[in-house]
Amino acid sequence: MSRSLPGVEGPHADATLVTGGAPAAAAEVAVVLVHGRGGTPEGLVRLADEFYRPGTTFLAPGAVRSNWYPAGHDAPVAANEPALTSAVDCVAAACRVAGEVGIGRDRVVLVGVSQGGSVVSEFLRRRPRRYGGAFVVSAALPGEDLAHRAVAGGADGDDEGEPDPGPLAGTPVALDSSAGDPYVPVERVRATADVFRRGGAGVDLRIDEGDGHGLSDATTARIADRIAALLPGDADATSE
Repeated sequence: MSRSLPGVEGPHADATLVTGGAPAAAAEVAVVLVHGRGGTPEGLVRLADEFYRPGTTFLAPGAVRSNWYPAGHDAPVAANEPALTSAVDCVAAACRVAGEVGIGRDRVVLVGVSQGGSVVSEFLRRRPRRYGGAFVVSAALPGEDLAHRAVAGGADGDDEGEPDPGPLAGTPVALDSSAGDPYVPVERVRATADVFRRGGAGVDLRIDEGDGHGLSDATTARIADRIAALLPGDADATSE
């Protein structure tokens, strides 16, 4: 099923949102799925059946012509504008759809694969707050020099003098890649993890052996576990 995705400007202004899983109005957890270059939202929703849990709705925006931005992820950010900003707006719009049916950001899980993972990374960097979780799969932050990129904004400590939790406020962010990924050097994945750590995320970095690119069985299982932890009745959902 698909619907329009309002509030998006630029190259992806005509993007649509493909939905799957449980009806959004009856769901407890939303998973925003962001496909890679040449992929489709329908294809990623089908793959997501592997980690579906009852009470989970899938929200998958689709890039115009299946391409979120024109240059490589390691090009200067300016080389990918305005498409990159428009792509980030698509992710934000999908999160708003979840909010409209009462699913708070702390129960929204973001999953981005390949180029879609770069878009999810940039969304987290530009619009940080506590999300239910994020999976950046076979991807890294876009930009030429990641050492000088940082998560935007900040968060104040509370009146008890607690330490500033950072703008991502402990959001569990998993970065899954492989040592020999032909498209994303492992050094860029590690540098992305460093950016998110500095931004206050709870980073879980996994670099597998081999040269795989895309969703693996191990990553699929990790996504399923994260969704289960956010569903009502799971003690882990309130302990992290």
